[in-house]
Parts: sequence; structure tokens; C-alpha cells
Amino acid sequence: MRRLLSKEFFVFLSFLLMSGVFWILTTLNETYETDVEVRLELADIPGNTVITEPLPDTIRVMVRDKGYYLVKYLYFDKTRVVRLPFHMYSGQQSRGVVAPSDLLKILRTRFGETCTILAIKADHLDFYYSHGSQKKVPLIYSGTATAKTNFYVMDVKVDPDSVVVMASKSALDTINAVYTEPKDIEAVDDSETRIIPIAKIWGAKTNIAQAKVRVVVDRLTERVLNVPVTAINVPPQLLLKTFPGRVDIKVSVGASMASRLRPEQFTITVNAEDLAERSMKTKLKLTIASKPDYVLKAWLTTSEVDYVIERTQ
Repeated sequence: MRRLLSKEFFVFLSFLLMSGVFWILTTLNETYETDVEVRLELADIPGNTVITEPLPDTIRVMVRDKGYYLVKYLYFDKTRVVRLPFHMYSGQQSRGVVAPSDLLKILRTRFGETCTILAIKADHLDFYYSHGSQKKVPLIYSGTATAKTNFYVMDVKVDPDSVVVMASKSALDTINAVYTEPKDIEAVDDSETRIIPIAKIWGAKTNIAQAKVRVVVDRLTERVLNVPVTAINVPPQLLLKTFPGRVDIKVSVGASMASRLRPEQFTITVNAEDLAERSMKTKLKLTIASKPDYVLKAWLTTSEVDYVIERTQ
């Protein structure tokens, strides 16, 4: 009984396999339409030539053919690589163009006689190149670096700070700087370095593809300094004195820079011309006229002071 079942099962599997093969052969004999990827390569590029904007790596070719040929095109056929000689397509103004009609002729020789090419799908079929023309320009971080609360960004450094751009001479004349991709660096509480790609320039190529962007961060601290008040726009025959003669100024600064602070680095003024506007003025307004660049914020603990005017002659 068991031997009989085994024989019947074997016969069943044989018929199942034969019907499967028949179905596959019938299916593959039908005509279908599909997209086949074809790689493009520029060949025989001269040694002094740099491709600044290449052809697309791949294009899609819509074809119609028998199923078994399509399987060959999709999975087994090496004709899906098309090598295009540089000298045949290079042109004027450092730009080369592959005509769709030329590409169609090449593709027809690569596919079988039964194959019909319905369409060529490509973003572009041109390329740009340079015969040794290059220029060194600054590399600039394109983004915003921000720090967490109670910290601030002291500096953003780009390494390298310049790059070499290769392009046609006419294109180089319009390029004065190169930028990184616009990537923000947010909520930093310690100095750190990021690797950021360089933004693409159409028709040009840079000697590097990415840069190091270092964000230097410092903790904020506050200091109070006692700074003298300076009177400005005082007529030569007069002397203007303020009471008090020095006032406190509060500053917000990075902890690493706080030890550099000196009162003489600040200028706090009163303007004698304010007296002409309102003769009954009893106080003069204080103004922070200058402060060190590394001081983020400065404010006065008092806004006005008393004064007296004396004649010098």
C-alpha cells in the first residue's frame, strides 16, 4: 500500500513539473513590454581632461520582445553597458552631447532582431569637462549652528577653508566661492566636528567631495565692570562732569574669554547735544558706544546720570 502511494505521488509530481514547464514556456513565448537598465560609460578620456558633470550612470530603455529574450536582457546580457568614445561626443564650450538618435542606433545593435525599442528614458544626455582649467576659491559653511541654553557658538571653522574648482573658463569666471550643503547643526553644548558634503555645482567639479565643519562652543557667564563715563560733543569752552563719573556695565561673555575683559575696552558716553534739545533736562542718557566683539550682550545697570557744566575760561 505504501509503495503504491509513493508511485502515485511520483506520477503526480511528474505531471505537476511538466505542466509547470509548459506554463513557463507558454508564458515566455508571449510578447511583453518592460524597462531595461543600460549603463553608460565615457571611454578614451584624454589624460588632461576632467569630467566635471558626467553622463547619467544608467538610462532606462523601454523595449518590446518575447518573454525569454526579456529575461536575457534583464539578467544575463552584458550588452547593457554602452561605452561612448569621448572624442565622438565632445563639443564646444566644454560640453559634450549624445544625440538620442545616435544612442538609439547603438542600442538597436545590442538587442535582438525581434526587439523593438519604444523609448529611451534619461534625465539628460550631455556631459561637461575641463581641459586643465581650475581655480581656488573659499569654502563656506552653508547652514546655521546653534547652541543649547547657557552656551553660545564662538566660531564655525571649515577644513579645508578653500577648494580647487575645475570647469570651463567661462564657468570659472562666475564661481567666486563654494558652499557646503545646507545642513544645520543644532543644540550643541560642546565643540564638535561634522562631515558635510560640498554642494554640487552644475558643470563643475571640486577636488574634494566633503569638508569638516567644526563648531566651537563655550559656556556663557556674566561679569560686571565699572567703566568711566565719557562726555562727547562738548563745546571747547565748557566742561561737562557726570555724577557718578563711573557706572557699572553687565556683560554676557564666554567663560574662556571672561578673563580678557577690561573696563578700558568699553566706551560709555553722554552726549552734550542732548542738552540743546531740552534745556530743562536734569539727567543725561547713557549709551554703550563700543564693546569687544566677543562680548555677546552688554547692558547698563543705570540708564541716566546727573551732570554739571563748568566754563573753562
